[in-house]
Amino acid sequence: MLSANDKLNSLFQELEHIKEIYADLSAGSIDTNSKMPWTQYKQEYEKFGDGTDSSEFRAIQVELIEEVIYSIMEMLDGYKGLNFEADLIDKNTGESVIQNIQLHDGYREYIEAKKKGEYLNE
Repeated sequence: MLSANDKLNSLFQELEHIKEIYADLSAGSIDTNSKMPWTQYKQEYEKFGDGTDSSEFRAIQVELIEEVIYSIMEMLDGYKGLNFEADLIDKNTGESVIQNIQLHDGYREYIEAKKKGEYLNE
C-alpha cells in the first residue's frame, strides 16, 4: 500500500507530466510548419513565433503552467474563495490524501526538488 507521501508524489508527477506535454505543445506551435489542430489561434502563434526562440517561449510556458497548478493547489487548500471544503480521497482506502498537508506548499517543494535533480526516478 502506498504511503500518503507516495500518493502526493504520484499526484505531483502527473501534474508535472501534464505541464511538460502542454509546454511542449505550446512551444512547438510557434513554428510556422506546425499543424496545430488544437488551437483557434494558429496565426497568432505563427506571428509570435517569428521573433521568438522556442526554448525561451517554452520556459515561459513552464513557469506559467506551474503557477496555474500552484493556484489550483491553493484553491484545493482553501485559499481561493471556493464555497466548499475540497478533499482528495483515495478510492481504494477511503482516506484523504491531503490530510494535514498544504498542497500548494507540497507542489512548490516538489518542483523545486525536481529542478535540483532530487526526483530523477520518474
